[in-house]
Amino acid sequence: MRIMKREVMELWRVCFDDTEEFIQFYFDKKYKEENALVYWDEQGAAIAALQTPIYPMTFGGTQIRTGYISGACTHPLARARGVMTKLLREAFYVMRGRKILMSTLIPASEWLYDYYGKMGYATVFDYTLEHYTVLEKPVADHFRVEAIRDEELLTDDVFHYFQSMMRLRPCCVQHERDDFEVIVESLRMDGGALIVVYSDRNIVGMAFAEPMGNHVLIQDGMYDSDDVKQVALWGVMKYLDMAEIYCRVLPYGKADEHRGMARVLDVEQMLRLYAVNNPEQDLVLKVTDDWIPENTGIYVIGKGNCICDNGKQVEVELSVQELTQLLLGYHPEHFPRLEPYFKKCSPFISLMLD
Repeated sequence: MRIMKREVMELWRVCFDDTEEFIQFYFDKKYKEENALVYWDEQGAAIAALQTPIYPMTFGGTQIRTGYISGACTHPLARARGVMTKLLREAFYVMRGRKILMSTLIPASEWLYDYYGKMGYATVFDYTLEHYTVLEKPVADHFRVEAIRDEELLTDDVFHYFQSMMRLRPCCVQHERDDFEVIVESLRMDGGALIVVYSDRNIVGMAFAEPMGNHVLIQDGMYDSDDVKQVALWGVMKYLDMAEIYCRVLPYGKADEHRGMARVLDVEQMLRLYAVNNPEQDLVLKVTDDWIPENTGIYVIGKGNCICDNGKQVEVELSVQELTQLLLGYHPEHFPRLEPYFKKCSPFISLMLD
C-alpha cells in the first residue's frame, strides 16, 4: 500500500499559505492515512488531495457520523480540469461505504460556496458576531478564571463540561477528547488560550480565545449564565492583554454570517432517522441528487419509518441541498409547504482545525 502522507504534505505546502509549524502540527495530530484521498496524474504525482476525518453531530436526540472535508486542494498547474470534482465524488462514495450519513465543510473562500453548492452541499451553518471593548472586572468574588494553554492541564472536568454543553446544541458538530486537546494546543501555537471560569470548584464557563492582530476572536464559548460570560470576557482581556473582542456565537437572527455547509450522503437513512423522531408525520418526497444517483427517488415517510417507493404519487419535490437544509432545521420558513414538518434549528460548527 502506497504511503501518501509525504505527497499530501508537499501538495499542502504548495496550495496553502500555512506556516511549517502548523503543517507539521496538522499532519502529526490530525492526518490519518485512512481518511486521505489523492488524485494522481499519469506520472504518479499527487495533483489533488483531501481528507475526510469523522466527527459526531447531534441530530434528533442522538448522534450521527459526519465526514468533514479538510485540506481540499489542487496543484495550481492542474486546476480547471475537474480534478477536485472527481475526487469529491469519490469521497462521497468512500464516506457512504463507511456508514457516514452526512458531510460537512467550511469553504475557504466566498466563491467556494457556489462551487460546493453545485456538488450538493447547502449552507446550513451560520453564526452571529458579537463585539466587546474594555470590560471592567465583574464584581463576583466567587468566580475564578484560569487560562489553559497546555494540554496536560486539561483535566477530565474541563473536557466533560465542554462535552456536556456541546451536546445540548441540536445539529452541532461535536469534538471527542483527543480532538479537544488538539484544539487547545492549536490555540497555544497561535498565542491564544482556553479561558475557564470556576465557581468554587465547579466549571461554569469557558471561551476559546485566539489573538487576531489588534483584537481577540473567541471561536466559541459556553457559559452557565450571562454573568459567567462577562467574567469569561474579562478573563480573555486580562490573559491575552487586548481590549477588543469579537465572539462567534450561535446565530440568533441578528446579522448572521455564513460559516459552513453540509450535504446528505445517504438520503434513505437520514429520512429514516427523521421518521423515527417524528412518528406522527406522513409525507411523500421526491429527492434528486445529481452526484449520488442512489439517493434520487421517492421516499414515503409514515408511522416512524421511511421506505423508497418510486411508484408512489409525489407530494413535494426537493433537491438534496433543500433536503439537507430541512433536515437540519435551517430556515424551514423558506419552504412554506413543508414548514409544519420540520422544526427550526440553529445548526452550528466551530473549532475546526483547518
